[in-house]
Amino acid sequence: MYLNEEIRAITNKMAKLYDSPITTVTKESGLSRPTVSKFFNLQTIKPSSIEKLYDLCLELIEKKEVKRKLSLQKENTLLSGIEPTLQTSLNV
Repeated sequence: MYLNEEIRAITNKMAKLYDSPITTVTKESGLSRPTVSKFFNLQTIKPSSIEKLYDLCLELIEKKEVKRKLSLQKENTLLSGIEPTLQTSLNV
């Protein structure tokens, strides 16, 4: 199945991308909060739950990454041609 290191990498990424990753995954998965919490804490849960939660976390990470890339593209489009002005003195 999945190694603890793989699950840890996924849960760490979720913690960086989401304010409340356990709450988000609980709502999206339909599984109980204790089950999701056990997954994030690498405790024993049913293999089918591990698979469901792992796949869901990958989907949520992908969703955030796609949104981030789209935002960066939009930023580049909107700000292209605008030269940043650097302030070299305070002019007090």
